[in-house]
Amino acid sequence: MFSKSAAQVAEPSDQPPGPRGLPYFGCLNSLLRDPMLFWSSVANRYGGIARVPLKGRQVFLVSDPDLLYELLVTKRRRYRKNVRYQAAIDTFGEGLLLSEGESWNRQRLITQPAFRNDYIRSQVPAMAAITTSFLDEWASAASNGSLVRDVEVDFLKLTQTLAGHYLMGPGFADIDERFHAAAIAIKNNWPIPPRSLLALYKPKGKQRQTQFDAAIRAADACIFEYLEAQKKTDFEDAGVLSLLVHKSREQGDEYDAKSLRDQFMSLFFAGHETSAMSLAWAHYLLCRHGDARENLKQEVDTVLGTGRITGADVDRLEFTECVLNETLRMYSPIHSISRVALEDDTLGGYAIPAGAMIYISLYAIHRLPQIWPNPDEFDPERFLPERSAGRPRFAFIPFAAGHRNCIGASMAVVELKLVIALIAQRFVLDLERGHKVRTSAETTMRPRYGMRMTIRDANA
Repeated sequence: MFSKSAAQVAEPSDQPPGPRGLPYFGCLNSLLRDPMLFWSSVANRYGGIARVPLKGRQVFLVSDPDLLYELLVTKRRRYRKNVRYQAAIDTFGEGLLLSEGESWNRQRLITQPAFRNDYIRSQVPAMAAITTSFLDEWASAASNGSLVRDVEVDFLKLTQTLAGHYLMGPGFADIDERFHAAAIAIKNNWPIPPRSLLALYKPKGKQRQTQFDAAIRAADACIFEYLEAQKKTDFEDAGVLSLLVHKSREQGDEYDAKSLRDQFMSLFFAGHETSAMSLAWAHYLLCRHGDARENLKQEVDTVLGTGRITGADVDRLEFTECVLNETLRMYSPIHSISRVALEDDTLGGYAIPAGAMIYISLYAIHRLPQIWPNPDEFDPERFLPERSAGRPRFAFIPFAAGHRNCIGASMAVVELKLVIALIAQRFVLDLERGHKVRTSAETTMRPRYGMRMTIRDANA
């Protein structure tokens, strides 16, 4: 859509347009200061593929949906995920998130059954029970029918419990509180992205690394304790890990404890924080758009009534899904992904040399005015079928895209719709007066100052 037409295709040696930046550093300072705003401005100014100078590196931004399909699907074997940094390796090990090649193919094949629609829907009653228990705590903590909470923190706790139970089964309850504390410590001590050239060269403190290492050890201790207990029942009723053990055993190469640990950490951290941020942003948007909130409440009351929620009920929450999709468009927790060229290639008629870095900004793609009219406006109805017809396939990629897309995307959608609906049944959430909301591009797109909201009884 935004690459050159056939009549305008350049020789492969040509460079795509892009900003010039400073000598040597290029555009690094602008990128560090606000990555999402920077990539969005480049995409809107220079089109579907742009060259961006960054400290002497060959870096390209791709935002044309057709070129994204070419990059992530047609030519996927010519690119790999970006080089990982040590914190990610320490956390995820050799699990599904970081593995490559045949190892990744095997892991994906073994894990796939745990995220099929029938398995996901079989877990809806357990998800509903966990969420209801969480909401009961809100209700019991309310004074005069309302309370003020940082819902970012609350949603992290809820989604950790949901992810833990989904992945480990009921036995997760034995390590829940200790693992929650370790997971939060990992998050809080994750390397802070520099936000200026000066910060880039500032010496790194040792205390943060020491606390991070301790948190990894604490998380590992919880996991290995759990695995040792599950061996006694041959992983009966151990959630997704049951499937991983038995499926890998069928292939004649059963996962050992370290492999199960790496898979759990990969799936857990890839899923719970993104879901928590999605819930925080969804309720921020709903509190600012009363008409959408009222429409969602009416749908929930009609579909769910006062009965127990089922997988079929979740499927019928169509406007709720529109609200979720619009939230993911505007505030996609995964705000960017990247690839490295393994060989010389061409995209959009331009030469991509081996070793070049390709950035894909979901934030930029989801706000392209050519695809999304009034992109800064919250409009859930843009995801109704009649308004989605003809939209490029890779114009909306909140769970990434291509063969390395998020394996838990369908599960996340079911979980998020279910939680949003159960909250709407019982509560109304409004931003606390005076609370400042700003985006922050960290491992996920999160509210920089948290999300303090007043929670009140919807039926009072």
